[in-house]
Amino acid sequence: MPLDAVIEDLEKAPHRPRSFYEYPALYDFYHSRVLDRDAQVGLLRRYEPADTARVLEFGCGTGPLLTRIEDEYETVLGVDVNEAMLAVAKDRVTTAEVREADFTAWSAADDDLEFDVAVLLGGMLHLTDDRDVAALAQNACESIRDGGAFVTFFQPFSDDVENGSRDVQTAASDRYSVERHSTSALTSAAGHYTTTYQFVIRDEAEDREVTMGTVFEGRFHDPDALRETFADAGFSQVEIHDGDGPTTLHAVK
Repeated sequence: MPLDAVIEDLEKAPHRPRSFYEYPALYDFYHSRVLDRDAQVGLLRRYEPADTARVLEFGCGTGPLLTRIEDEYETVLGVDVNEAMLAVAKDRVTTAEVREADFTAWSAADDDLEFDVAVLLGGMLHLTDDRDVAALAQNACESIRDGGAFVTFFQPFSDDVENGSRDVQTAASDRYSVERHSTSALTSAAGHYTTTYQFVIRDEAEDREVTMGTVFEGRFHDPDALRETFADAGFSQVEIHDGDGPTTLHAVK
């Protein structure tokens, strides 16, 4: 469904409950302009073991990482639970493999596979339950060889997290613009939060404008708790790196 079809769908049924993730075209348009995809590749490069040939991406979405790296490794596999996103990824990749799987319920070992490195780029905020975090840690450990690595980034929970924060971000092309308004509120002492989004989507060529509201339930994570969870899952080395970029978890089996 291209972006003009997203606009048409919103015009036909403006009050139907929606998720941002049901529209891969909207997801791609927005994230390709507000996220640094090259930096995500750089994160993989920074923490991959020497002579890495096999790469696994948990939560691959529409495949932006897969398409950037698939020609540089012997094996590249992306898994995701969202069928609409995977359909786009399958059309984009050439040598990489894409399959439907929930990384809190599946590991590469389930299919007798083993990787040198596994990554999760941006998916930690979806893991609101401690049991899902533990399942990810276990499945990541089972998916890689001894000496292999897992890397992800996350938003740490601290006293500096602002309750009731507001933000506006805009992504635009020659024809379209997407303006995202967000308001977030903490809902638990463990870092859970709710973000209400309003997307304003404009088609300048057709002089059309629609809005879409959606609610996201996410979580900030405690670095010490993550370190303990991944160590309990079997990783021999777990490091948290908090520098100029996102806070990164790097675990070695």
